[in-house]
Amino acid sequence: MYGEAARLYDLIHSAKGRDPDSEADLFVREIRLRNPEAQTLLDVACGTGANLNRFSESFAVTGLDASRDMLAIARERCPNIPLVESDMRSFNLDTRFDAVVSVFSGIGYLTEESDLRRAVMTMASHLRPGGLLVLEGWVEPDEWLGASVSADSFQAGDIAVARVTTSDAEGVRSSFTTRYTVATLDGISTIDEHHVLRLSDPEEFESAYREAGLTFERLPSFIRPGRGVYVGVAAR
Repeated sequence: MYGEAARLYDLIHSAKGRDPDSEADLFVREIRLRNPEAQTLLDVACGTGANLNRFSESFAVTGLDASRDMLAIARERCPNIPLVESDMRSFNLDTRFDAVVSVFSGIGYLTEESDLRRAVMTMASHLRPGGLLVLEGWVEPDEWLGASVSADSFQAGDIAVARVTTSDAEGVRSSFTTRYTVATLDGISTIDEHHVLRLSDPEEFESAYREAGLTFERLPSFIRPGRGVYVGVAAR
């Protein structure tokens, strides 16, 4: 997941209008509504760290991701924020947080429901009493628009990228095959990637939250159309 293409990630999503600070502000608002005294936050699947600096304005923050390439970028962006390379299904940080969050649908890469349950249980085990788990899911099944093809291009400074993508779904698994053509002053190269994400069924999330001892609330299309944000609160 985003190995060689990690260096293109922020360029692509910024050009497509992603605003990480606004995303983080929405998460902070929901956390403050339910736990005004929250002081610590763990960002799971933090990727390149796009949200971390904004979160750090409100909380003592730690970031976690399974991709070494993404974390390398996050370390450059957020040199003063602790970052951990680990699997969201099985990490153990020996500490608890007032909030555990995951932004921009990283949870969708868990393609088996059993893995979703493991991840939610692991994240819930890192919550303090009254702490919040706030996850942005991938596209919900009823919102999936079907197979498609797309093409777009982006440029920033001395790098230009053209991207073509095909997408499809079989059952609850959506798949994306992408080819990047990258032009720099050193020449032109291509990168191919294939991504599979499980469509986010709110009932699966509710079941996983309840099993982990959390309440459950669904905020549909909270940040991005078709994607739910799922909120759970640990018992005090």
